[in-house]
Parts: sequence; C-alpha cells; structure tokens
Amino acid sequence: MSELFTPPRYYHDVDFEKETDRTVSWLELFYDLVYVATLIQIGNFLSDNVTIVGFAQFLVMLLVVWWAWTGETFYQNRYFVDDWKHRALVFTQMFAVASIGLSVSDAFGDLYVQFTLAYVATRLMLVLMYIRAMRHHPESADLSRAYAVGFSVGIAIWLGSLLLPAGYHWIGWLVGIAVELIVPTLPNVRRTYGTWTVDIHHISERFGIFTIIVLGEAFVKVLDDAQGTMIGIDELLFSTVGLLVLYSLWWLYFSDTAGKLVDFASNGKAVIWIYSHMPLATSLVVFGVAAKKAFAEAANYPGEALDPKYRILYTTAIVMYLVALALIDFGLNDEETAKPQIQEALAHIVGAILVAIIGITLVGLSSIAFVTCIAVIMLGQVAFSIYQTNKHEHDGMTHMHTATTQD
Repeated sequence: MSELFTPPRYYHDVDFEKETDRTVSWLELFYDLVYVATLIQIGNFLSDNVTIVGFAQFLVMLLVVWWAWTGETFYQNRYFVDDWKHRALVFTQMFAVASIGLSVSDAFGDLYVQFTLAYVATRLMLVLMYIRAMRHHPESADLSRAYAVGFSVGIAIWLGSLLLPAGYHWIGWLVGIAVELIVPTLPNVRRTYGTWTVDIHHISERFGIFTIIVLGEAFVKVLDDAQGTMIGIDELLFSTVGLLVLYSLWWLYFSDTAGKLVDFASNGKAVIWIYSHMPLATSLVVFGVAAKKAFAEAANYPGEALDPKYRILYTTAIVMYLVALALIDFGLNDEETAKPQIQEALAHIVGAILVAIIGITLVGLSSIAFVTCIAVIMLGQVAFSIYQTNKHEHDGMTHMHTATTQD
C-alpha cells in the first residue's frame, strides 16, 4: 500500500531493510523551516528589547516554540507515518506555528489572543495525531492516550489564560507549559517507555538538526544587520575572533555531542538530556543577537568600552551554552562515547565560570578585546576536548596492544 494511505505505525514495526538506517524525512525537514522563520522573529524581539523584562518575555516565547517542536518530534520519532491525513495535520500545524511567529512582536500586548490561539492550534494538531495513533496502533494506546489527555489539559489552561486580566495571560501560558512538561515524567507514562521506546538514533539526529538551525541564525543576525558595511581593520578583527567563538560553539556540540547515543536506560538522564536542549537553543539565539550588537559596537564605536548590556548579553549566552552542554553530556551513554562524559561536563562548567568572571569584571574592554577574551576560553575548551579524545584513543590502543602481547 502507498505511504499516502498508510496510517501511523510504531517504528519497530516498519521494515527499514531497504535503507541503511532510518533517516529524517523530507516532511520533517520541511516542517523545521517554519521554526527557522519563527525563531528569527523571536531573536528580533530580543534585539529590540535588550532589557530584563524583554529577556524574560523572550524566554517565555522561545520555550513555547521549542516545546511545540519537541512534541511533534517525539511523535514522529515513535510513530512512522507520512499519509495524506498526517500531512494535512502537519501543514495545519505549520500554519499555526507561522501565526505564532507573526504574533511575537506584540505577544505580550495587543496580539496575545492571536499568540494564544496559534499555540492552541499547534497543540491541537498534535493531540489529533495521538488520537490517530490510539486508533491504528492500539498496542501503545496507553502511551498515546496519556499524551493526548495531558496535552489537552495544557490546551484548556492556555484557553483559560484568555480570561485573565490583561498583562497576566503569560502566567496561564507558563502553567500550561509546566503541565505539558510534566506529562512525559508521570509514573504511568514512564512505565510504558520500556515497551514503547524511542528511536535513539533518530531523536539524536533531530535535536542535532534543530541545534544547527539555531546556530546558523547567528550568521543571519550578524549579516542582516551588517549588510552594506565597509570592512575595515576593526570589522576584520572582530569578525576573526567572533567566528572563532562561533566555530567553537559548533565544535563542542557537533564534534563531541551530536550523534552520540542518549542514555534512555536511565529515565533521569534522558529527561536531563532532552530538556537541556531548551537552554542550549536559547543560548544560541541569544548569542546571535549579542554577536550582532557587539559587531555594531566594533564598527561604530571602535576602541570604546562595549555597552554593559551587550557585554552581559554575550556573557549570558556563552555561560548558558556551556552549562546546557555540560548537562547534555551528562545525559549521554558513556558506553557509546569516545571518552568519559563527566570530564567533558566538568570542563564546560569550569569554562562557564571563567566566562562569567570575564563578563562581570572586565567592564572597560572594547568589543574586540572582550570577544577576544571569550574566544581564548572557548578555544581552550576545544583544545581540552581534542586532548581528551586523543588521550582516550591512545589509552585504548595501548590497552589493546598490551592485551595482544599477553595473549
């Protein structure tokens, strides 16, 4: 039967022998594009509102979008489906996510109703997907029913937020998100994980794709703001050290962490791995905005001290990234990685502390000097990672040689 007329199937029931391994589908990649556009708008909101209140509102909106993406990703991880009904639900969901993006600029003002209903529509499509899974794969009905009911409660709370006084609707949003975040950790849901496991390779790839999408937006932010700039010495110097930081961010995740298997044998470590990707994604969006602001300072005010709020924003982005990466490393399965992850995690925590000290104490540095200091710390992180990998591989080869000699 054509895939267009094949209902949801649990991924273990699908024969992937014709392919070397399960791969991310074209529909999933197409689905990600709407999140690219929405995240750009959320980043633009932060760029226009670099204040404590603006940052808090930014965090709420990014949490909403990240959780919407995560919910759909885990559904498509467990249930292999690409029929016309599923595509209709996904396309409708994409329209709702785009509506979230259109509402970002005034989500805490006149567009809060539109923002709320857009998220409700996004989650409603996911609930309908789980209801389809209940019908067509009754063996896992306990799992799909728990998600459908739990997310429906979240939807009800979001709709209830519309009854709150103006300026307080965000409280309802956070309560609704909190309820949904709890659903996967409920005892009755966790009991089903042993039977209805996730596809670890697929979920690692999906989170890696989302991370690189967000990381790529740092380029978008800087290039969009710097369009038409004449490149001089200051711009060239900043671009050099700034790119070193960006390359380090890529290296630390995609060379050491992406593609490594999650320890789903431990529910606690799996939850840490999943949820730590939220602050990781947040940090990369913040980094894009901070890099954009720092570049503008280097171009327009060469030699002058970097604006304190941009210095703190840049520092926050790097510290948040390293702490999130440490937690993600902790969630990996040591048996499937090239080196002990606890050492990597501790190194990231040390790096985060050093970056925080620089951001707090070195208040008189220019944009170029400040980012250069951060680049030194990040390159140190990369160098330690390379050293650890080389040491572990060398120790492994020595152990094998010793064992062979003894035999």
